[in-house]
Amino acid sequence: MDGKLKSLYYEHLIKMVSKGTKINSGLRRFYIQHGSKEEVWKRLGLKESHNFQKKLDQLFPEEFRVEAGFLLFSEYSNHKKGIESQAILRQERLEAHILASQRTAHEHFKRKAGKNTRDRDKLRPLAKQSRGTQCPTCGVEMLTRGLFGLTIEHIVPVSYGGENSYDGEFPQCVGMCWLCNQTRNKIVLEIGQEKKRGRFKITDRAIRFLITQVHGKNEELDDQMSRLFWELHQLASSQNLPVEDYDLFGDGEYVEYKISQKETSTLLTSAISDDSGNEEIKPIYVELSKEEAIAKLREDLMSGIEDSIKNDKLYRIERLEKLFLKHGSIELFKQKIGMENLSINAILIRLYPNQFIIERKGTVQFIYSLGKEDYHFHNFAADVEVPALIEKKHEAQEDLDTNLPKPVSLPVLFARESMTALLNSFSHSRIPLESVTEALDDLRKEDGESWDAYFAKFGVKDGGTHAERIHMLLTECGFLCRIEREQKLHFIQFELPHSFE
Repeated sequence: MDGKLKSLYYEHLIKMVSKGTKINSGLRRFYIQHGSKEEVWKRLGLKESHNFQKKLDQLFPEEFRVEAGFLLFSEYSNHKKGIESQAILRQERLEAHILASQRTAHEHFKRKAGKNTRDRDKLRPLAKQSRGTQCPTCGVEMLTRGLFGLTIEHIVPVSYGGENSYDGEFPQCVGMCWLCNQTRNKIVLEIGQEKKRGRFKITDRAIRFLITQVHGKNEELDDQMSRLFWELHQLASSQNLPVEDYDLFGDGEYVEYKISQKETSTLLTSAISDDSGNEEIKPIYVELSKEEAIAKLREDLMSGIEDSIKNDKLYRIERLEKLFLKHGSIELFKQKIGMENLSINAILIRLYPNQFIIERKGTVQFIYSLGKEDYHFHNFAADVEVPALIEKKHEAQEDLDTNLPKPVSLPVLFARESMTALLNSFSHSRIPLESVTEALDDLRKEDGESWDAYFAKFGVKDGGTHAERIHMLLTECGFLCRIEREQKLHFIQFELPHSFE
């Protein structure tokens, strides 16, 4: 057995688990780097006839398990135990950091010290290294301007003694998008401060929330503050508030925005989230058969996602709780379909393959529909395909289906997202061909395919220059663009905005 290859394989499998990579795509990447599948198995001393789980058990006993096309740690995994042990120690260090930050704020208040000043020169390197990274709160890619533009967040505000440091395991200053920065300010102003002896003091509760939201776990957050944060965040993002330009990287003055108490009150009175309704949900599906319950869940989920899109909002995974209440509870639904031990993510993948995408942004998960209405689901107990229960009654209209959007394939969806992110990173719509190629090359490598195979996914045939084939791929994805040449360089000129119709 090749011991070095075994170690590399183990490290690769751990990365697959941590990133939630599908088994097939994750292993293809390993084979590209270390030889064909047959060669790898031979060097590891494994038989090709054995299934993947058996191979894993032979190489790394009780470390991994296969579930719904993904790789997970087993309950006996030594690596998992080590991670859990480190997580416990980190949690203890985080708790000590929170208590120390609370004491520092108390001392600042007792000394009647004034507001600390922001050290722009000291923070400038942090701003540069944070550009283009993900916001630690909502997960959006932070650029240089706009609603999700990059700002420097003082976790404990300078008004209450916060400093300009960004070193250590739990830095006080972090890069954060403008919207999350402002929403956290609103939280402090509304329910995160108390008045003592004629002065305002930040509460221990607010300090804990502000630190935990960035450096802790979502389930450890203060329920009231977390709920209010996302209500305000969703309200502002749906209204697409205008944001003035600011400069963190050039010679301009560093800006960290403030918000008045009057504006806070105005926003709070209208912060009504479609996720926060208190209407009673009746268990109307309890008596349905397994197949009927599966069909109803898909129908309600599709409808909920469509309603969110109409309101320019994303469908948060927490909203599934309401859908499960129609079935009695999540536990009752799992028992009915015989999947008691599976997570919600795994259940959606098993029941409705290739119909939904679950994406994490920061600490929040969202569900997207791929719009494949004609897909059926499966009865896994009987291993048979189950057709749709009720055919929809078409209204007596001519050309009823002419305006329905066509289903979008995953390669097209991912290419659109990659190109949109690339466009957002430039201040203009004329992008160097090299940058476009690099973005698509990352997607190609994730699938472990040659350029010819990758182009074939979009219906782009052999022939023509590489630049022409890139242009054809973008056209197939719905972009209006053309190739331009300047001296020896090629550019893609996009015509914006595009609707992907």
